[in-house]
Amino acid sequence: MNWIYLVIVFTICIPGIYFMYQSEKIHIKEDDVTDGQRLIAHGLTALVFSAMGAYFVPKIHVVQQIEISQILLYGLGLGVICSLSHLLFYYMYLVPRLTKTDYMEIETHYVNTGILSRVFYGGVVEEVMFRWGLLSLFIWLFQLMSMGDRVSTLFAISISSVLFAVVHLPSIKLVASQPKPLMYVYTVIGNIWVGFFAGVAFIQGGLLAAIFVHMLFHLIWWPIQNREYVKLHSK
Repeated sequence: MNWIYLVIVFTICIPGIYFMYQSEKIHIKEDDVTDGQRLIAHGLTALVFSAMGAYFVPKIHVVQQIEISQILLYGLGLGVICSLSHLLFYYMYLVPRLTKTDYMEIETHYVNTGILSRVFYGGVVEEVMFRWGLLSLFIWLFQLMSMGDRVSTLFAISISSVLFAVVHLPSIKLVASQPKPLMYVYTVIGNIWVGFFAGVAFIQGGLLAAIFVHMLFHLIWWPIQNREYVKLHSK
């Protein structure tokens, strides 16, 4: 266990935990879960995955690049490509097939979640969970099975990306009152897409590169969604 990794990674999760806690406290009302319990759950989740990565990252046979040039190249470069291609998929595949009510519910949900929650929880905490924690775990397991570095990495990125997509499926019921099958298709494909780019960035540029990919995904989309939200509510 690299304790310095654990402390640093958990520390960078704290802003995301706080912003998500504030967002959920306002927009999610569940009688059986208190705000405090939700906060503790987020904190423990971040701590577990921070520790997981702190244990497995030093063990995997994949060199973590720490050069600023590598972080910027893979974080910003892959982030822009991932974001723009996702926007094409969202606005050319999903949106034309939605009713106005469905579209309004989706856009309202995203706007209500808030950009700070999306950037710092999605961009940081989710990357700590799925790339720092799970991806490093899967690489270690596959390398332990003597599958080779390249195959281990490819399989690990694929599996962690699928899991990243699967955990987003339950949230569709929070986004839309009457979820349609195409929403599930979009959610799976869209999140696997983001997971793949973030996974490649993690391997090539480290955790910061993966975080940049995910942050850019939300930052580039945010002004477009705000504009669409205003247009929908002005009609």
